[in-house]
Amino acid sequence: MSEAAANTRRLEFLLLGGTLVLYVIVTLLGSRPGLIWDEGRYLMFADRLTHGFYADPNNPDIINGPGYPLVLAALLMLKTPLAGLRMFNAVFMALAAWFSFRAVKPYGGKRWALGVALVTVLHPSLARTATVLMTEALALCCIAGFAWAFTAALRVERWRWSLILAAAFAFAWLTMTRVFFGNVLMATTAALFLLLPFWKSQRGSLWRALAVLVLAFSMCVPWLAYTKAKTGDTLCWSTNGGELLYWATSTKAGENGHWFSEEDAQGKPELVANGHRDFYKANYYLPVKEREAVLRRKAMENIRENPVGVFKNWLCNWGRLICGFPRSFQAGGAAMFVLVVVNGPLLLMVLVAGWAGWHCRHSIPAEVVLLGLMTCIYMGGTSFLPGLPRYTIVVWPWISLGVAWVFSERPDKKFK
Repeated sequence: MSEAAANTRRLEFLLLGGTLVLYVIVTLLGSRPGLIWDEGRYLMFADRLTHGFYADPNNPDIINGPGYPLVLAALLMLKTPLAGLRMFNAVFMALAAWFSFRAVKPYGGKRWALGVALVTVLHPSLARTATVLMTEALALCCIAGFAWAFTAALRVERWRWSLILAAAFAFAWLTMTRVFFGNVLMATTAALFLLLPFWKSQRGSLWRALAVLVLAFSMCVPWLAYTKAKTGDTLCWSTNGGELLYWATSTKAGENGHWFSEEDAQGKPELVANGHRDFYKANYYLPVKEREAVLRRKAMENIRENPVGVFKNWLCNWGRLICGFPRSFQAGGAAMFVLVVVNGPLLLMVLVAGWAGWHCRHSIPAEVVLLGLMTCIYMGGTSFLPGLPRYTIVVWPWISLGVAWVFSERPDKKFK
């Protein structure tokens, strides 16, 4: 092993170990006895798995996939305390940093790879959620792992089934963790089939990419069969799409598409005045399938009655995806300022890279283009639902790979 390779290997171990230790310490220092945010829901599903079922058989409300609850269920069976469950996210963050480094290095060199990995580790939206029982750490690990395996599988000239299977597994587990990626999976697969007749120079890469996506989808079939059996709906990834559309299209006084919880809808004075409590009491506690149908109908009604207001909500949602603002009936605060300071330069860098990349688009590697396509599909779809900054930064490993390729010196030399 050359000295340069040995130095890179040491840097990787330092990144992996340092991230693990950092998040263990931060989690221990910030751990609290009570549950916050979505922790109760994930623990509920994990506990159900330890008893042999997932959805309530009497009213199958399948809000999220089983990816993260499966991890928690395994730890619960080992009698792991709450602090230990939270600390396990440190493993996912360490792997996410390492996978990010490995994914970016062939395209941007060691410095860019380290910079991307450090953003992955230290970004406030990720650091805030990785210390509690939220899905961002696991999703980020899957996204970074997919970026590494997928680009490696397409970069080599021959079929490497070990890399194809690794990429497929990472995307499937990502989909089981954040079910919206099931829509990204299906849309990307359709797009690649449409590209086959036109992008003849990269047909080999397209076929390998399709192999990854088809295998990933096949790994998700048991989940789709389960949701079909419980809800009667085909290709049902979850059962809360109607609720998200309801809030995304609500244009009543003071609202801009921000999501509110069941408790907020019935207790927040501004929302009560706008009629949400009455609507929730009449419809939210219906059987899940009926509730979803009512919420979707109401969302379509909102769009028909005020399309301009819904469009304004959509524009506001991009602000929430980037800096967490504006939120209905809430002031910006210090958190918004921090996100503007952190995400502003990142956004500017992405926009400049996109402009520069367009001018050299014919030389961009196929795998970088395809990751960019997946990112656009994900962000485009996410923009129609109530968004938060953590929904955007979770795909940072995909975004950063293209940015690194564009900004690094002499990209034509990288693969020689």
